[in-house]
Amino acid sequence: MDDVKIGVVSTYPELSGLIQKLAREMGLDLEIREGILEKGVTYAYQFERQGADIVISRGVTGRKIKKAISLPVVLIEITSFDILQALNTAKSMGRRIAFLGHRTQDFSPEFDTITGILGIDVECYPYGNIYEMEEQAGKMLGSNADVIVSTGLCIYEMAKKSGINAVLVQSGYDAIYGSIKQALEMVQGVRRDQERSQRFKSVLELTNDGILILDERKRVSFMNPSAEKLLDADAGRILGHCVDELRESSFLGPLFSNGNQMNEVVKEVGKKQFLVNSMPINIKNKEKGLVINFQSADRIQILEQNIRRQLFKKGLVAKHTFDDFVGASRQLVETIGRAKKFAAATATVLIYGETGTGKELFAQSIHNESERCKGPFVAVNCAALPENLLESELFGYEEGAFTGAKKGGKSGLFEMAHGGTIFLDEIGEMTLPVQARLLRILQEREIMRLGSDRVIPVDVRIIAATNFDLIQALKQGKFRDDLYHRLEVLNLDIPPLRERKEDIVLLANYFINQFSVEERKEVPGLTKAALEKLIKYDWPGNIRELQNIFQKYVLLIEKNQTPEDLINRLINEKIRKSFSVTTSDENTITLKIGKLEDMEREIIDYLLTTGVSIKEISKMLGTSRTTLWRKVKDNDETAMFR
Repeated sequence: MDDVKIGVVSTYPELSGLIQKLAREMGLDLEIREGILEKGVTYAYQFERQGADIVISRGVTGRKIKKAISLPVVLIEITSFDILQALNTAKSMGRRIAFLGHRTQDFSPEFDTITGILGIDVECYPYGNIYEMEEQAGKMLGSNADVIVSTGLCIYEMAKKSGINAVLVQSGYDAIYGSIKQALEMVQGVRRDQERSQRFKSVLELTNDGILILDERKRVSFMNPSAEKLLDADAGRILGHCVDELRESSFLGPLFSNGNQMNEVVKEVGKKQFLVNSMPINIKNKEKGLVINFQSADRIQILEQNIRRQLFKKGLVAKHTFDDFVGASRQLVETIGRAKKFAAATATVLIYGETGTGKELFAQSIHNESERCKGPFVAVNCAALPENLLESELFGYEEGAFTGAKKGGKSGLFEMAHGGTIFLDEIGEMTLPVQARLLRILQEREIMRLGSDRVIPVDVRIIAATNFDLIQALKQGKFRDDLYHRLEVLNLDIPPLRERKEDIVLLANYFINQFSVEERKEVPGLTKAALEKLIKYDWPGNIRELQNIFQKYVLLIEKNQTPEDLINRLINEKIRKSFSVTTSDENTITLKIGKLEDMEREIIDYLLTTGVSIKEISKMLGTSRTTLWRKVKDNDETAMFR
């Protein structure tokens, strides 16, 4: 490699001479300059400006150079043999020997073996940085050592000036030869990377997708020919310009409005629609630029429609996995761990959880983690359909089964879920006749369409969910006992948000990022006071309520408004609505302002005495029946001790 330029910052004359000798033997033309610490750094800067490929140096000077310049730096390592030679020389100069060296690089595991072989005791002064080195050097020079051994020339010279015998640990032939070989290999590696980058650049220029690359200063550093063609723009007028300039003065502005999000978004540029995808360039956890990829939306839509027609039907796909959960609380982690174990099984799962806790998210994740992940996922909200329609939707019907039945009949959702999973949400709302038919499916794994006398076998895993207290429903005769025990083979209790409040901060930041991107609006982050308000609130609507709060937050926050002010207002509005309760005879309940739980208990006690049903109370308070049953139970237990 005759064209390799290596700069060497030597720290003492003997090192310079040995490097020159090795360079001649290896046929290399090295430029060597001699200087330590700041002077050595100055020489390194000069090498960089003169176009050197790499710099070689030694010790503390080498480490300072490594931090100062952008070129790669190779340090000449000090070997155990170099230290052995220095200590052996020191042995003949005095009995009390002190050694100053870098904690990890100079004190090798063989150090004790070396002193044992020489039969000497050495007082060690290790350092980790230049500040520790100066401190240790002061201690060592003030000690009663007969001779000082150091890996740094500056300490060696300080000892000499103080009238103390000193020995400099000098780098030997093998260490210097190894550093030069390492430097050559590193330059070869850099050049291979450059060649690889050129190949990648060629690929980017040949692809049919439009590609723009922004550097860390948000300037356009690359634009491929496809981007020029799709945008009908000249790269010469785009390259080098800052994104802010392009937003204001060019029709290309919409391309850059997605920030550094990786979400695919359809955007209109000029009169064309494009599917735009942005991805940050991260190097060592630092953002160094952005890649913007875009394609013609017309072509993407045609391809997507073809794929969808061939692979799956609309609504029969589970979109979420366990990776989509946001939170790190012990309760959530344990629940996810339990759900993952359930995913590996084949038995029916019954999910308990208040409204807004993410029951369907768990159901989809269990499906995608299971062996049925390639099969359909069919979700049914049992509370959203009347009894007659729910039955026909679940089990299907034959032609003429009832007035208005579709010609040729219709497959039910259980048939459509064959080979996959059916998710029955709000199963506590099922009427007893429908429960009886569901029980047969669980027992026999077969269904019969309405108006048919033919059974159809189905291979379906059932995941059910409810926010009802099914035990109470059993006692009231509203839910079949045998169906309950068939469903609750594997039960999963989802903790409400108030029981895992450490997740609120993570969820809040997640929703702020999500909605600020959707609304294309920059919003301030949450302050400590705002977070405290969020954590104090009990969130009866759970994650769904938190999501709604931050959708409003992103839309309503103004530049002159603090986050805590808006959060306080939004939560206080929620609280006022929760406790502004009017009974069916339009009597208003007057509440004494106090603790939230005390006010809530007062409302529940009053409504129960007036004969209002649990269902009506849950609607008034905006909470689930399960939560309300728990609160009623707590009230009863509290009353015993009043």
